[in-house]
Amino acid sequence: MFETLDDAIRWVESQQRFKPKSDLERMKAAFHLSAINLDKIKKIHVAGTNGKGSVVAFLSMILKTQGYHVGTYTSPYLVRFNERIRIGFKPIEDALLLDLIMWVYDLNEALYKTYKERLSFFELVTLMAFCHFDRTGVTHMVIEVGLGGLLDATNILDYDLSLITNIGYDHMKQLGNSKESIAYNKLGILKPGHQLLTTVDPEMHAFFTSELERIGVSGTFLTDQDFEKLSDDPLSFRHKGETYVLSMLGDHQMKNALLAINAIRVLNPMIALSTIKEGLLRAKWPGRLEAIDGPCKTYLDGAHNAHAIEALQTTATTLFQGKRLFVLFSSLSDKDVHAMLKTIGTFAFKTVLTSFPDHRIHDLSPYATDEMPFVKDPFDALSSLCQETKSEDIILITGSLHFVGFMKRALTESK
Repeated sequence: MFETLDDAIRWVESQQRFKPKSDLERMKAAFHLSAINLDKIKKIHVAGTNGKGSVVAFLSMILKTQGYHVGTYTSPYLVRFNERIRIGFKPIEDALLLDLIMWVYDLNEALYKTYKERLSFFELVTLMAFCHFDRTGVTHMVIEVGLGGLLDATNILDYDLSLITNIGYDHMKQLGNSKESIAYNKLGILKPGHQLLTTVDPEMHAFFTSELERIGVSGTFLTDQDFEKLSDDPLSFRHKGETYVLSMLGDHQMKNALLAINAIRVLNPMIALSTIKEGLLRAKWPGRLEAIDGPCKTYLDGAHNAHAIEALQTTATTLFQGKRLFVLFSSLSDKDVHAMLKTIGTFAFKTVLTSFPDHRIHDLSPYATDEMPFVKDPFDALSSLCQETKSEDIILITGSLHFVGFMKRALTESK
């Protein structure tokens, strides 16, 4: 069927990204046809505009440190497709991934014969992850929502615990133009009797409370009042009298860690405090203020919407206080570039706009000014910035997870 893994991945990635749908019946039918059995696995569902990947990392590492067999499903990947599906933090092996793609290809054809329907890209990959977790006998699976929640392919399961990080403006074409409509979609992961933990901003608490009552779900709100920052380097905070230290950078990671701590307490109150602390310290997530070796001090950050750029602003101005920040920026076409650049302008000494090979790229040349030039080749742009910087200056590559992944792959492979 597929001679190589590259051929198989090309087939998956060529499938339709968004299919119009008003329910999850197609996905449910495919799941039923697959005969996947996840009944004995503890399942955690993570939704939200930003921070999902970091919460998945914190949770998974704590569970792994405890000795559990943990599967994680996240998107998108940065360097290799395999990163989407992990066991114990290790991306799926090539041979197993190829076998899964051939399996889901056959399932897709069987579905078409029976229901005259074929699956979208994300539906296919979600079923691959579920199948892999079933085959490998994981004890826990931590699943990141792909888009929204209500009609997301991951939402066909009944989860043991649901988490929502925050609500910001992103994917508005699919989720709506107000925070309430976006929140409604993300709250769609909840089913009657579920339990929700969330770090959503207090301005959304009333809306959340109303929806939780309507659905029949208990909820716990975690806010800035639930923790106290202690230091920047290392990043540490206090929660309920205990001190936690993180390896991941950025003030926003404290809330992500807070969500993970409380989720673990719900899932298994018997996990030792020392295990939770060790897991948080060991947890890392690529593309989140990740330092890259090179001729100049360079960090990658996958801030890909206005909400994430605001978080980057807070972190960058604190972490790199007194240093000049040079930003290399590119974005996809469905983002609010104007809002993102406006925020970047408040903390960047200089910003250079660029491009990268992706069919969804946003042409940033119309945004160029004398102070904010556009350089089409990102490596020419980076080289130019390196020549401008002094030893204490910082370069931030940001604007899109896909852009960050492209740059990381190229910079890593060039060594």
